[in-house]
Amino acid sequence: MTEADVPDPGSARRPGSAGAAPDDGPSRPDPVAWTGAAVVLGALAGVCALLGDHLLLGVLRVAAGVLVGLAAGAGLVALRRGRGSLLLPAAAVLALGVATALTAPALIAARAPSLDSAALSRIAPLGDGDTVVGLGATGAPVLVRRAAGGGQLLSGTRVQAVGSGADEALALSADGTRLLRTSEAGTTVLDAGGGGEPVALATLPGPVLALAGDVAVARVCEAGACLLTGYDLAEAPSADAAPEPLWQVLDGDASTTPRGPDPGTGGPAAPAIAVDDAPAGLLDAITDTGVLPAVPLRFDPAQGWVQLDPTTGFPMGRVLAGPEDLCRIAATDPAPGDTEPVVLTVCAGEDGAITATGFRDGEELWTSDPSPAGEWTVRMEDGRVLASGTEAGSGATGEIVASEAGGAWSRPGGAGVEQASAFTSRVGIDGSRMVVTNDQGQLLAYDTATGENTWSAPLASPLEDLRGDLAAGTVAVVTPAPRERSLDPRSGVRVRTIDAASGRLRLDLVALDGDEVESVHALGDGRALVTTGDAAYLLGP
Repeated sequence: MTEADVPDPGSARRPGSAGAAPDDGPSRPDPVAWTGAAVVLGALAGVCALLGDHLLLGVLRVAAGVLVGLAAGAGLVALRRGRGSLLLPAAAVLALGVATALTAPALIAARAPSLDSAALSRIAPLGDGDTVVGLGATGAPVLVRRAAGGGQLLSGTRVQAVGSGADEALALSADGTRLLRTSEAGTTVLDAGGGGEPVALATLPGPVLALAGDVAVARVCEAGACLLTGYDLAEAPSADAAPEPLWQVLDGDASTTPRGPDPGTGGPAAPAIAVDDAPAGLLDAITDTGVLPAVPLRFDPAQGWVQLDPTTGFPMGRVLAGPEDLCRIAATDPAPGDTEPVVLTVCAGEDGAITATGFRDGEELWTSDPSPAGEWTVRMEDGRVLASGTEAGSGATGEIVASEAGGAWSRPGGAGVEQASAFTSRVGIDGSRMVVTNDQGQLLAYDTATGENTWSAPLASPLEDLRGDLAAGTVAVVTPAPRERSLDPRSGVRVRTIDAASGRLRLDLVALDGDEVESVHALGDGRALVTTGDAAYLLGP
C-alpha cells in the first residue's frame, strides 16, 4: 500500500470533510407522522362533539375541545419542517390555548347559579300553618306570617322581622303601603312602603276594619258603647297615639258580637266558604287572607249590610243584603278590564240555590240568575263568584261562575274551554282566569267567565313534572331544568314567572336546586317564593 492510500488520521475530525460525524442537536420531526396525528386527533374531536351533542354528555364536549387543541399542536409541528428546541413547547402552548378557547367559554356559559345566589332574599323555610301574603300592587312588599306568631316583611333584598302578640293579626293594606298589627284591643299601623324597617305611624284604640289611603275605619268600644270611627293617619300626633276622629257611628255595645265581611280582597286566593256557614267575625277575613280591604262594610242588625264612605261614615247607595238574608259578602279587587273595587254578595235560597250580585258604591252593577239547587261553597275574587259543590238530585260535583256578564251561571271557561285540547293539570284559578296545561305540552290561560284563550307558553313536554301557583296577577311555574346542550347541568330547576293578564314572561331562571323544591307561591310584580327543605327564596326579575 502506497503512502497515498493511508488515510489522514485527522480527516475524520476535520470540519466539512466527507467523513465528519453527524450533529448531536434535535432531530427533524417527521412531517408525515405529525400530519397523520393531527388528522386522527381532529377526527376524534369531531366524533366526540357529535356524540356529546346527541347524548348530552358534557365530558365528550370537553374532550372534543381538548382533542382539537392537540390536533392544532400536531399540525404546527407538521408544518414546521425545520428543527429547534422551541418547536414542541410552542406546539404545546398552542394546543393548550386552543383547548381553553373552545371549552372555557362554553363551561362558563352553561354554569347555573344556585337558588341562594340568584335569590333577592332568603328566609327560613315555610312550615305547617305559615302563610304568604303577596299583593298585585307594584312595589308592594311580601308578608310571611308564621304559625307560631310574628313573621317577616320582604321588600326587595331586605328582610325585616315583624313581631306580633298571641291575639294579634298581621295584615297588609290593599295597596301594600301599610302593615298592621290588629286585635280587639287595638291596632298599630306601620309604614311598609319605604323598603326599610317598618316604622310605626299611629296606634288606634280598636281593630281596624278597612284602610282607604290614609283613612282607617276602626271599631272602638268605650264605656260599654261601640263606635265605628274614621281616622286620618296623616294627622296622627305620634306613633303611639291616635289622631282625632273624622267621624263616629254608633255600632252596638261591647256585649254584642259584631259581624265582619268574608275574604275577598288581595293577592292570596280567597278561601272557599260554605254559604250556610256561621257568619264571619269582625276580623276573620283579615286573619284568613292577611289583607285589609279598602272598602268599609258594616252590618246593621236592623238594616243589614251597607257600604260606608270612609271619609264621612255615611252609607252609600242601597242596602246590600237584608239582616235576615242568608248571604255572604266581600269587597274584591276590580273585575278584568275594570279599575274600581267591586262588592259581591252571594245569597242562598231555601233550596240551596245561590244568587250573586255585584255592587259599586252601594249601587247594583249586575245580578245572576239563581244557580241549580245544591250545596255550594263560594270564592269571591276579582268581581266574580266561583262556586263549587254538589247539585241537588244529581249528586254531580262541579264548578260554576257568575260574572259581570250576568244571567245564568256557567262552567269556568264556558264553551271556549270545552273546544280546547284535553287538560292534563290545573295550575290555578281565580276570578279573572284559570291556568292549565294540556296534552300538547302547553301552558294556557283562559278567562274564567268567557273562556277566551288569552295566552299560551310552551312546556318541554306534556308530561313535564310541574309545580305552579296563580296569585296576585302572577303565574309561577317550577319545572326540571331542560338539558338542550351537553354542558347544561344535570340537576337543576327552571323557575318562570308570567304576567297572568298578558302572558309576558317576567322571570326565566335556571338554577341548581341543591334540594327538592317543596312549594312555590306566586307573588305580585312577577315574583315567586320557592321553598326547599333548607330555606325559602324570594325570586324576581
